[in-house]
Amino acid sequence: MKRIDKYLLKSFLGIFLKTLGISVFFLLMQMVWKYVDDLAGRGVEWFYILKLMFFWSASVLPMAVPVAVLFAGIMVFGNLAESKEFAAAKSSGASFYRLMRPILLALALISSGMFFVSNNIIPIANFKGENLLINIAKQRPTFNLIPGIFFGGIDGYSIKIGGKKDNEVFDVIIYDHKERGKGNHSLITAPKGQISYSEGSRWMEFTLYNGHYFQDYESEKKRTQKRQPFLESNFEKMLIRLDMGDYAMGDLYKVSRSDEYNMLNINQLNFAIQDLFKKYRKRQNEISNTMRNKFFGWKTNDSSNFVNNNLDLAVESRLERKYLFRALNNSIHFAQSNRDFMKQVESEFEWRRQIIARHFLEFHKKFSISIACILLFFIGAPLGAIIQKGGFGLPFVISVLLFLFHYVLTIIFEKMGREWIVTPFWAIWMPNLVLLPISFWMTVWAANDANMHSFKRLILKLFKSRSKHFS
Repeated sequence: MKRIDKYLLKSFLGIFLKTLGISVFFLLMQMVWKYVDDLAGRGVEWFYILKLMFFWSASVLPMAVPVAVLFAGIMVFGNLAESKEFAAAKSSGASFYRLMRPILLALALISSGMFFVSNNIIPIANFKGENLLINIAKQRPTFNLIPGIFFGGIDGYSIKIGGKKDNEVFDVIIYDHKERGKGNHSLITAPKGQISYSEGSRWMEFTLYNGHYFQDYESEKKRTQKRQPFLESNFEKMLIRLDMGDYAMGDLYKVSRSDEYNMLNINQLNFAIQDLFKKYRKRQNEISNTMRNKFFGWKTNDSSNFVNNNLDLAVESRLERKYLFRALNNSIHFAQSNRDFMKQVESEFEWRRQIIARHFLEFHKKFSISIACILLFFIGAPLGAIIQKGGFGLPFVISVLLFLFHYVLTIIFEKMGREWIVTPFWAIWMPNLVLLPISFWMTVWAANDANMHSFKRLILKLFKSRSKHFS
């Protein structure tokens, strides 16, 4: 490998790794701020928080790697052009394509590594990170007591408070429904209470002051009696101990989700898609048979005799006039019931199609990210040679704008793919297809010694041709 190849490769990898670290940090902070309410005040050890952030850092790589490749390409060739090293290399016989060759080797490794990460590491990180986040969110359920909203996260109770301050709560309402099938048979209200809960403890103590207690008793003659027995009393102080065994710290690694589409590799996604299609077709056949049996009769060995017998019975049992209104009314209710049923079926199949689409999108996304890295480099490197600027000024702004352009296209088409406006295949690959002619044109243009003056002339030419067209 020649000295210039080592120099370009070292410059590209250095900028790429720095940009990748910065991108991962900013994207990670965005996720931390998003879930800060689930993490703050939970009393969870810092080790678990760092582990959760480690899992998140893997999941943000599909966004961080393309922008790092784009920025590194702009920076390397922008610095070469600004320091006149690009011109010196050309004068010695090295073309633009020759200068790109050593970086393409690194780019191939980055793209292959990105596919490996997307297929093998990110599903595991999503699996462990999401389950760890769910279990962390269950810690310290006292912080889930939001004023004005019933909290049902504690088995057997529904709790509502009017306000809280530190460990004190106000205007407390507690419904007790521990006994299955009996509903809310006990009601406790208190203007003030205090919560005591130690991390890792199985019990949370609820101390209420100057409250009111009401309990409804079940009687054997309850259905026939107009008045039912009940107990009503006032209290100065009441202690309620709530079982918090499910919220113990030892359950932080409990698995709550394991089959989400973002937790599967390509082989698992392929199997899941086939299984979802089988269930979809099976459900279609069930609905079809149900409606066929409802409107067209039932299957029988002798269909002709069945039809004839039905006709004879219909003729013999003619409706009297006084029953016509009832029959008509029943027919209307029957039609309304079928209409509501078909609306539910439509919603169900829409949900099933969206689930299938999400699996398809995730399958193709694992391949498209690697191709996006290559295309963004073939846009960034020529752009750096054209603008002839290095540093963190103009190249940074341009790289961010280009990445946002690609990201917005991805979001738009992905949403269209989830709703089957376009097929999931085209929804994922369309942003790359948009970048393909742009990257090809910019690479050829930069190889033909394009610069900012030629770019300005091109813009002015486009504006003039547009103005002539409108005039």
